[in-house]
Amino acid sequence: MKLATIWRVIWPERGPLFAVTGGIVSLLSDFTSFLANIANPNLLVWPLVALAGLLAWFCFGRVGAAKEPPEKTEEAVQCRECDAFRVMLFASAGVALLLMAGQGETATERFGRQLGVIQEQVADIAEDTTAIRDVTSSAELVRSPRSAADFYRNAWIHSMVRRDADQAWASIQELYRRHTPNKLDAAELYFSTGRTHLTRDQLLAQMVDVGRSRRDAAMLVIAGRNMDSNDDAFRLYEEARAIDADMPFAYWDVARVQLMQISGGASAQENLATARATVVGHERFLEVASRKPVASYFYLPQHQADFETLARSQLDSFRQNAATWERIVQQQQEMEARRRR
Repeated sequence: MKLATIWRVIWPERGPLFAVTGGIVSLLSDFTSFLANIANPNLLVWPLVALAGLLAWFCFGRVGAAKEPPEKTEEAVQCRECDAFRVMLFASAGVALLLMAGQGETATERFGRQLGVIQEQVADIAEDTTAIRDVTSSAELVRSPRSAADFYRNAWIHSMVRRDADQAWASIQELYRRHTPNKLDAAELYFSTGRTHLTRDQLLAQMVDVGRSRRDAAMLVIAGRNMDSNDDAFRLYEEARAIDADMPFAYWDVARVQLMQISGGASAQENLATARATVVGHERFLEVASRKPVASYFYLPQHQADFETLARSQLDSFRQNAATWERIVQQQQEMEARRRR
């Protein structure tokens, strides 16, 4: 059989059609093998090769038997067996190429696995980025602050994270120009940042003015906490109580240690009076604190002490101190009475 005749059988006038059909068959076979999870994908090619060989035997036998004229040979080349042979031939070639691309597995499986790896890598990067974002987001400034919490956040970040005293002072002042936060940690931040820009007396006077003009009880409490005189502090606490009757710190500020100091130079009666006032103050603090959560008076209550627990522990201590001073006063009175006799 002539070489031209063999080539005519393999690649007739409609050769591209058979190549495309064979390619489609090979792709479907590769995908079916992937779905069926065939252990050895190389088994795909052998049935196609066997079927192509069987059809080739019928096709070339028929073409070889065809005699002149050329019309007979052309009719034999266009037979159904030859059409099926060409489809199986190109399908076998396509499957072989796909197996080579898959390197021992179906091309669909290999490409899918590679895409899956890429997806996993992207997911890992996204997870890492999210973790970094979670860490850094707590130190991000609010670009266009509007609420009181926004201004406080910016002031806190400038002061505690960026160590920028100027920006912290500007942000906390803007907070009180626009809002009345009535938060103790905001007022504390006002005092701590203001110390780098004003003298202590100027700062306390300004805090009192802000507390009165904005009717911010927390600002008056913090101003009172930093007063040198207990009498001045109590006057500010009284003003704060008139503004917010539910703020326990306006009745007794457990953070102002000067209220609880026993003077060594004072008389026993004076120290007894101080101890009793401290007991009454702590009891009043706990009674008012039961009305609403103490944490509601802070933007960041997690950074504050447990003031209720602190007040209870101090109350027990000062009750014992008061009892001790009562015994001392009683002993002094008994001794004075004996001297008079």
